[in-house]
Amino acid sequence: MLIYNAIHTAIKAHEGQIRKLDQDIYVAHPIEVGITLAKHNLSDEVIIAGILHDTVEDTPLTLEDIKREFGPIVALYVKYCSETNKEDSWKKRKLNYLANLSQAPMDVLYIVCVDKLTNIKSIYRHLDRLGEPLWDKFNAGYEDQKWYYTAILDLLRPIADHPLYAELEHQIAIVFNH
Repeated sequence: MLIYNAIHTAIKAHEGQIRKLDQDIYVAHPIEVGITLAKHNLSDEVIIAGILHDTVEDTPLTLEDIKREFGPIVALYVKYCSETNKEDSWKKRKLNYLANLSQAPMDVLYIVCVDKLTNIKSIYRHLDRLGEPLWDKFNAGYEDQKWYYTAILDLLRPIADHPLYAELEHQIAIVFNH
């Protein structure tokens, strides 16, 4: 029942938002994250946090709202998945996110892995069609994105034996050696 509630919460929270790369409805992304986590038999808390991972960062929903509805573990996981200060530069936000993530519980690493996996797959789907101008759609270009995805892979090394890590590593190699 809580997974169902998380899906509805994400749909409501992300209502009207679209993905910058493909102009798709935004909520498809967190739902895809949740489905992928479920396919890999991760806990309900991990699946729910995966579905809600962008709500605190990108919607009016707060960690307190998530804690009240889904419990302290889900709220903690979402906190680790969220960037802190949207006013900072792209690079500073990413550096803070990576530093924060280095202290995250193992379960959070699976959420981050799948989040980045769905993002890099989206980039790959559009790379042939858009070519190099694809990178102009982001707040940071090719070199910065390559740095960031490589840094994420380094932080995810504790789960390097999981198939999700191998898939992310493979997709990153394809995109940045395209």
